Amino acid sequence: MNDSQARDLFDEVEIQDFDVHPAGKTAVCSVNRGKNWELAMLDLHTGRLRYMLSEEQSLRNPTFSPDGRLIAFQKDFEGDENHDVVTVGPDGKRARKITDSVEDNFMPQFSPDGKSIAFLSNRKDDIENLYVIGSRGGKIQRLTDEDLPIKGFAWSPRGDQIACNVGIGDEDYIVTADPTKKRAKRILSKKDVEYSLAGDFGGPFPWSSDGRRLLFLSNENDSVDIGQLDLGTRKTKWLVRSKNEKFVPQWSPDGASLAYMEHMEPAVVVKVKTGSVTRIVSPLEGSSRMMRWMPDGKRVIFVNGSSVRPDEVYVSSGSPRQITQFRKKPVAKTLRIKPEVVRFTTFDRRKIQALFFAPRDKTRRAGVVMPHGGPEMLDSDIWDQLTVMMLDKGFYVIKPNYRGSTGFGREFLHLHDGDLGGGDYLDTVYAGKYLIARGFVDKERLCYWGASYSGFTCMLALTKHPDMWAAGVSIVGFFDWMTEHEAERGYLKKYDESKMGDFSRDSEFLRERSPINFLHSLKAPLLMTASSKDVRCPPTESRAVVKKLKELGNEPEYHEYTDEGHWPRKRKNLIDLYTRSVNFLDKHVPK
Repeated sequence: MNDSQARDLFDEVEIQDFDVHPAGKTAVCSVNRGKNWELAMLDLHTGRLRYMLSEEQSLRNPTFSPDGRLIAFQKDFEGDENHDVVTVGPDGKRARKITDSVEDNFMPQFSPDGKSIAFLSNRKDDIENLYVIGSRGGKIQRLTDEDLPIKGFAWSPRGDQIACNVGIGDEDYIVTADPTKKRAKRILSKKDVEYSLAGDFGGPFPWSSDGRRLLFLSNENDSVDIGQLDLGTRKTKWLVRSKNEKFVPQWSPDGASLAYMEHMEPAVVVKVKTGSVTRIVSPLEGSSRMMRWMPDGKRVIFVNGSSVRPDEVYVSSGSPRQITQFRKKPVAKTLRIKPEVVRFTTFDRRKIQALFFAPRDKTRRAGVVMPHGGPEMLDSDIWDQLTVMMLDKGFYVIKPNYRGSTGFGREFLHLHDGDLGGGDYLDTVYAGKYLIARGFVDKERLCYWGASYSGFTCMLALTKHPDMWAAGVSIVGFFDWMTEHEAERGYLKKYDESKMGDFSRDSEFLRERSPINFLHSLKAPLLMTASSKDVRCPPTESRAVVKKLKELGNEPEYHEYTDEGHWPRKRKNLIDLYTRSVNFLDKHVPK
């Protein structure tokens, strides 16, 4: 694959967020057609896009007012995650910034009467709480004062309550905030249990139409199941229970059907339950996200893509109908390779699930371990140009869902508690051992590619198992627990303290889990990238590694994206990142 063919892989319109107009005929979307994220109107009958607002900065999370006459969205500066909330007309005119540029202001939602907009902000103590402002601007008022970050929220149908999901992945709980009295109360909380309104793959829509019942997700029984809370009696009951993780439950407008998404490895499917009958209404292949009911209550709308095709928008009342054609031509057949779900035995005899991809040309006998970031995330069957590019070069690819990943129950989720950079990184190392033991990859031709949290585990693997790797790529990682903790965002500080303990007392343990202290062991060629505006894994982390390696006489390849935050939002930078990564491994593991 030459550079031109690689660029062709990105010749599509990406869709990130959308909201359906109250009339149900159009949706406002955040899309990227090759430059940056902009706003467009999607005709839900023809699938055509009408671009309405484009700027140098990324425009995300658009939402309609209840009457459809106003749109609120968020934008930041080159990915610095200090968003402002902006309103604009559906024609893209009369844009008006309504927040005050203090810290981060994001995820706007109109009240049911359209007079107010609630949003999240870290303006107090760098912790995300719930705030409200008039839809035309005005005084900003704080509605909650939680010590842990709010991750998602939803207005009740009457606008008298706002349900909020609070926490950092450990005993998360749900509160309701009163927008009039400016106070909140905890309604779902239990020791050794997490409660959520939506989970991954989309925003929350938990309320019944009368506002008396609230849907929730909980791993009280290990697997994440769907329950319902009666706000009057405070009684809960389980609506859907199974071994699979569920996401984004929501009632149809008439309350007769329950829609939700479920992880059926490696896919994430959309299901609708009516009475005792449950149907899968999405493609069985690939991963769905951003699912919600259409206003008529007869259909659901969602985004779906897979390892062999990019994301498209679908509507379904039983069998899914694709309504968009974001990619002008299908992916070449030679590049369409589906994953196999495998399980390998790790260091403590536990079985770890992974997605395994085999290239068409197997003569190179080289492989790449490519774990997800997070660490609390899930690798499922999605469209990923980097994987396609690696396979085209003849690399086997394995994506391990290491301990701490979502999708496999509460016990597995918390296996990494107190030891980030311990068993989880070893799971990824054993993913590489699996490729060698199965005879797919020669032991001197194994590589590691990681980004964010897996950029961190990449450096642990390269420095603590230096003879195992032919080359490594670490993207926007962190490498010193102490300096990362000092510089990162407040919600990440809370997460790290929950997982790793007291940073003022456990310095020796944290030192042992910081790969910057083991760089003298590094043998494999290394590529690193960072982003100048990154507030999650600040570029100072990568710069410190590069400086120390040079002092040790080791010259890594390093590139810093000066106009990006944690992950590229500009298409040119994403293409450069992936091409740079593949070319580096191609160079250091010759055919």
